[in-house]
Amino acid sequence: MYRASTLLFGLLGFSTALLAAQDGGTPSETSGTTLRINSRAVLVDVIVSDAHGHPVTGLKQNAFTVTEQGKPQTISFFEEHRTNAPAAQPVSFPKFPPNVFSNFSPVPQPPAVTVLLLDSLNTHIDNQSYVHAQAVKFLKTAKPGSRMAIFAMGLGLHFIQGFTDDPAVLAAALGNKKNNEVETSVMLKGQDESNAQSNVVAMMSEQMGNGATAASAGSIAALQNFFQENDDSRTVDRNLLTLENFQRLATFLNSFPGRKNVIWFSEAFPLVISGNFDPRLGEITGRTMDMLAAARVALYPVDASGAAPLEIYQAQTQLPASTHDPAGMLNAQNASRLGDDQQRDANQTTMKIIAEQTGGKAFVNGNGLAHIIAEVAGGSGTFYTLSYAPPDAKMDGTYRRVEVKVAGGNYRLLYRRGYIALDDDLPGSGETLRAKAIHHLAEKNPGAIDPLLPFMDLGMPQSQQILFETKIQPVPVGDQPRPGDPKSAAARYDIDFAIDAKDLRLAQGADGLRTGILNISLIAYDRYGNVVSRNDHVVRLQIKPDVWTVYQNSGVQLHADIAVPKGNYWLRTGVYDQQTRKVGTMEIPLANVQPRTDAANANSSAR
Repeated sequence: MYRASTLLFGLLGFSTALLAAQDGGTPSETSGTTLRINSRAVLVDVIVSDAHGHPVTGLKQNAFTVTEQGKPQTISFFEEHRTNAPAAQPVSFPKFPPNVFSNFSPVPQPPAVTVLLLDSLNTHIDNQSYVHAQAVKFLKTAKPGSRMAIFAMGLGLHFIQGFTDDPAVLAAALGNKKNNEVETSVMLKGQDESNAQSNVVAMMSEQMGNGATAASAGSIAALQNFFQENDDSRTVDRNLLTLENFQRLATFLNSFPGRKNVIWFSEAFPLVISGNFDPRLGEITGRTMDMLAAARVALYPVDASGAAPLEIYQAQTQLPASTHDPAGMLNAQNASRLGDDQQRDANQTTMKIIAEQTGGKAFVNGNGLAHIIAEVAGGSGTFYTLSYAPPDAKMDGTYRRVEVKVAGGNYRLLYRRGYIALDDDLPGSGETLRAKAIHHLAEKNPGAIDPLLPFMDLGMPQSQQILFETKIQPVPVGDQPRPGDPKSAAARYDIDFAIDAKDLRLAQGADGLRTGILNISLIAYDRYGNVVSRNDHVVRLQIKPDVWTVYQNSGVQLHADIAVPKGNYWLRTGVYDQQTRKVGTMEIPLANVQPRTDAANANSSAR
């Protein structure tokens, strides 16, 4: 059962100031996260649909057969996941006063999460605007239940909104110009540049009489070759940067369990350039696919150009200035159509290959992008997870081909088609490797590892093991810096916590005093995931009986603050109970915090 959050503010006279209560603690008090480390296994997520594209449910393990390198494998683990059924009553999120936020969600934990990836690096600006409008259209009509996040890819990978069940939050983030700006790709060839190059070649090819042209055939060919080499080099550089951004995304997504469906809106990402596969792309492409496999990421590329007309028929396209006669115009059109067809085919071929290799699906030649988002978000949450021990225990870096078959019908299957035999790259290994790394750090530095560390990355799904609310108010920075303040602090926020007492296990003494130890973490991130400010506290609770009576209704009250530089940031807060090892986390854009009234500022100064 998912209980509503009913904590109340207004009783902050009882609150504990974390700065005053901070204590380093002993190793036994500050450590204690239990980490389960799995044995080596290959994990495969399989989406099964019928001839009409509808998910097939209720299949049993004995319907599935798995082979690796053509050899049958024994399935050691099998689980069916289903998209949450629509609630009998419409799901609604609690309404809070201004500047009050909660980590409570009325939506059950979904079996898979979705990322909307808006790619400005590989998409012309007019198509970016169309993708943006379609995404907003979907979010404004979507119902709560699909856990989504939004990222943007330009010269770097940056953050728009972390995982949330509330489509209204996603729509607001996408509509915030501070978070998302449609931008011209400096690495993508534009139509103006194409027109200029065509005109230069046309002028050099101008007929001068007696079969002669303004420039020699060799000069024209040399210039065209130069243009092509420059275009190819720029395309390779753009592809390398795209793959590096995907590696960053995979690193982030491997920090939590489950299947991740990435809907990637892009326009131009050819791995075959001028008829050849550039060797510079080989190693990084393979490494990127491996990292996505380890993080259980399935890519759903969507051609952002949709069913757009060929370039020759677009208003901004100019025919060469020397094209005067109908025959010349027809030849120019035919050449342009051929070039467009080849380029679009190269882009879409890459999309289809990447989708198949990661267990997703490519969408091309369609304009209903909002419908595509709904299809992926609604249909990719119903799937089966299989696991088996690889027959060849040697992790020698070779590619292992995986094939899955399902008996009983003419089914369509989406799953990852293979993996690289390295421990770091086994499908689904990302979470295990992260757990191992944290475990080794804790062993090497007893007591020094924050138990909230695995849960505090920007954009991660919020944890609800401990429910809490925060009241966040902007206050003057003040003349005297506080411990943990960044050097260029330009804003300060007071944060009042109300933690659900039912989610804490506090020892009760003979005198009725309740005691316990909590870890509290506050981290401010910029849009690229960099930490700009951080405050961590260990709080020793000693709550008298009369105060405990109040806290059972109001929540356990704590107070902290954090300062940030000038800019646009996200605040992630976390609570960890050392007795139960339960965690609660919350993340909000500080842009959502409203300015205080003059009266509130006066009260803060008097505090």
